[in-house]
Amino acid sequence: MSQAAFLIPIGIAIGILLGSVGGGGSLIAVPVLVYVGGQSVRVAQAGALVVIIAAAAIGLATYLRQDDVRWRAGLAFGAAVGVSSLAGSVLARGLDPNVLLLAFCPVMVAGAAAMLRERDRSESGFRPWRHGVSRRSATEVTSLGIGTGWLTGLFGVGGGFVIVPVLVLGLGFAVTEAVGTSLLVIIMGSTVALVDRLHGGAIAWGVVTPFAASAVVGVVLGTALGERVDGRGLTRSFALLVFATAIYTATKALVALVP
Repeated sequence: MSQAAFLIPIGIAIGILLGSVGGGGSLIAVPVLVYVGGQSVRVAQAGALVVIIAAAAIGLATYLRQDDVRWRAGLAFGAAVGVSSLAGSVLARGLDPNVLLLAFCPVMVAGAAAMLRERDRSESGFRPWRHGVSRRSATEVTSLGIGTGWLTGLFGVGGGFVIVPVLVLGLGFAVTEAVGTSLLVIIMGSTVALVDRLHGGAIAWGVVTPFAASAVVGVVLGTALGERVDGRGLTRSFALLVFATAIYTATKALVALVP
């Protein structure tokens, strides 16, 4: 069976997660491209960012129509993510790829746990920055964006699995606002990280293109599911998948590192 036969359904699943809960798909995109797609870690990181950017752009268009994107806060958060992700990418260049994979495993577990802890859908407690920006809120948005950006740059992930809980729990966004705004932030941060990674190796377009196309299909399905289905069950199921992927990735990385 060809690589695409395995990658296409996984790409659809990644898109569904992005469209319905605003993130999480990038947690498995890198390991999938490494172990299923047969790519090196650095090439897989670049390819995963292409997949996430393509899927997030489609999802963003849907949430824009629903007025669930907080542009000013999202752009400020995304700018902080972009700058910080560049610093993370520079650091990643000097690290052993298997060390990166091993270090990524607790991040996967923490991201899955954060998604499980995320509060139910509720009304927003965040005041849109339409009539001025307070120093305190600007500091909160910027500092949280910087922390999130390190994950995007260092591990080559979109960061949505962190962004949504941060926007909900840290800034008081409603979940629908957080999902829509996270897609904007994901595009910004992932684009910066991708541009930096393009200097380190080519993207395997023959593998990435059908993977990205299937993710785009998935995000269309995911946005429709997000409007009709309780996302908590979907989030819990995905968290279990992330935990299992983390265990598998940690095992493979340890085997490669131990002489």
